[in-house]
Amino acid sequence: MLTLFITSCISLFSLINPLSAIPVFISLTSGYSPGHLRVTIRKTAVYIFIICVVSFFIGNFILEFFGISIHALKLAGGIIISRSGFLLLNSQHKNDIQGEVREESLVKEDISFSPLAMPLLAGPGSISLLINLSLTTDTFLEKTISVLAILVVSLVIFFIFYLAPKILKYLGQAGIRSMSKIMGFIVLSLGIQMVVDSLNILLKL
Repeated sequence: MLTLFITSCISLFSLINPLSAIPVFISLTSGYSPGHLRVTIRKTAVYIFIICVVSFFIGNFILEFFGISIHALKLAGGIIISRSGFLLLNSQHKNDIQGEVREESLVKEDISFSPLAMPLLAGPGSISLLINLSLTTDTFLEKTISVLAILVVSLVIFFIFYLAPKILKYLGQAGIRSMSKIMGFIVLSLGIQMVVDSLNILLKL
C-alpha cells in the first residue's frame, strides 16, 4: 500500500509538474494583491483536487458508456502520457498553451479553475493517468490511498505556488527546466511502460 501511495504521488506530481508552471503563474498573477493571490492559490489547489478525484472515479463509467476495453484505454493513456513526458524533456509542457492561457486570463477575474487548474496543471496526461489508476485499484483501501495521494499532491501544489517567487529566485529558469527534464524522463518512462504492458496483453489475446 505504501508503494501504491508513493508511486501515485510521484507519477501525478511529475505529470502536473507545478514547478514548470511557476513562471506562467507569476506572470498571470503579477498584479494581484496578497489577499487575492492567496485566494487564487487556494482555489486552484481545491479545483485540482476535485478534477483529479472526478477523473479517478469516472474510469469505469467511460469504459461502460463508450464500450472501450481496458487495454485500449490504457494504450491511449500511455500514448498521451508519453507525449507529456516528451514535451517535458523539451521544456514545452507548459509553453505549448502559454499563449491561450495569457489571452484567456486577460478577460477573466478568476483564473483559478481555468486556465490555471485546467488545462495548465491538470491536463490530459494527468487525467489519463488517473483513469488508468482507477482501473488498477479494486479495493476500498486502494482507492482511499489513491485519493489521499491526490490530496497530498494538491497540498504540495498549494505550497509551491505560495512560495513561487522564492522558488523561482532560488532555482532560476535553468533550475526549473532541469527539474522539468527529470520529471519528463519519469513521465515518458511511465507512458512507455503503459504502452508496452497494453501491447503485450493485446498481442496475447
